Amino acid sequence: QAGKLSQPSPLERGPHKSEWGGWLSRTMADSTALKEEGNGHFKAGRYAAAVESYTKSLEQEPAQHLVLSNRSAAYLKLGGAAEQSLMDAERCVELAPSFAKGYSRQAAALQALKRWEDAIKICENGMQAAPDDALKKMLSEVRSRHFMDKLQGMWHGKVSDELGGYDQEMEFMEGNRVQVAVFGRSVVGTCSLDCDPDPHNLTIQVPMPDAPPGMPPPPPVPYIVRLDDAGLHLCCPAGPHELRPMKFAGPGYCHMVRGKLAMEDSAAEMASLTEDEKLLLCAKEFQEALPEQKLEDLMPNDSEEVGREKLMAQVKFESSMFAVKNKFGDNLMTTVLEAAKGDGLVPACLAKSSELRGLREKLVRVELIPPSSPQTSSAPTPAAPPKAHAPPSSATPTAPPRADAEKGGSAAPAPQAPPAAGGSSWVITAALAVSAVAVVAGVVVWQKRK
Repeated sequence: QAGKLSQPSPLERGPHKSEWGGWLSRTMADSTALKEEGNGHFKAGRYAAAVESYTKSLEQEPAQHLVLSNRSAAYLKLGGAAEQSLMDAERCVELAPSFAKGYSRQAAALQALKRWEDAIKICENGMQAAPDDALKKMLSEVRSRHFMDKLQGMWHGKVSDELGGYDQEMEFMEGNRVQVAVFGRSVVGTCSLDCDPDPHNLTIQVPMPDAPPGMPPPPPVPYIVRLDDAGLHLCCPAGPHELRPMKFAGPGYCHMVRGKLAMEDSAAEMASLTEDEKLLLCAKEFQEALPEQKLEDLMPNDSEEVGREKLMAQVKFESSMFAVKNKFGDNLMTTVLEAAKGDGLVPACLAKSSELRGLREKLVRVELIPPSSPQTSSAPTPAAPPKAHAPPSSATPTAPPRADAEKGGSAAPAPQAPPAAGGSSWVITAALAVSAVAVVAGVVVWQKRK
């Protein structure tokens, strides 16, 4: 009995060496087959099935860093499984510290969790442990995505007087989209960010939704960008021949703060005025908003400098008219404009006023109404005191006739309330990229065709 007890049982003794070898070979073959099965599912976009196959492979052989890397990617593709993806990536790096893709998997999962600083640190650690071009590229992408994530949302600010002095809004959205709004109109474009240079480079591309067929798209606008406690700092080229700026200074600089633009509330001031006082004030401010001289057409043979000056005059005029429209509304502006043109009855308070006379004279001087208008040489027909106007409608007021309309020429836009969104998106594009010669050329084509 003692002799029997001294000998291990077959179970205690375990399989023979040759049996272990066979078992191990079968296990490795099974795990490899399952890994390849998972790869096939992954390539076909069957990510849940890929996860299942990779999991079975790891049950056979847990220390497969490649399978952990692949399952990490599959988890991320599934969506909603970033934590599981991160755990697999971390285990992959533990098993194979010199495997660069393991760090990439970690960084990808951390980005999905919006743990940007951790993702940047992992990329930097990976570059030290396993220098790799793909990892270097990912580090650049993580920095840019981190910055873009901080940029998300609405911003507003005023551009320099040299570039028009208008208010603008920019809303940065998911998918590298940006909505730019000026003069009450907006257009959605795309943006790209490169955080490798200092200062960082932001490029915005906006379309012209209403442009005629064949008109070239406007060029992208190159900015430099910075974010700090004071807000968003942008700077774009401010003149022809200028490239992307290198510092935040000059006419192209714009400081923006978070949130929507708060429109100037003139309701209290307007409420204290009588209807006659509103009409007189509207005529006065309408006159002040008009340019001092005729707005010249953009011509195909204009130099970049001349084309830019003409375009800036258009932008400033649009900005001034938008401010008047916001204060007085469409209906009041239409009444004053028709009185100045001599269309219909003239409110009694305007009939012999210096305000209407000055507005009419300036409209003639800048050739926005013809000098032969009957109302320029004779007194207007007084009308009964006006009744209160209905709330402003969304309809665009009728523009005054152009001085050269009968000649078939092309004149500057008539003074009218800005049209509805999308009505003339070139103004937005021009306001965004006033220095771009391609935009100027596009505006020439469009104006002529319209």
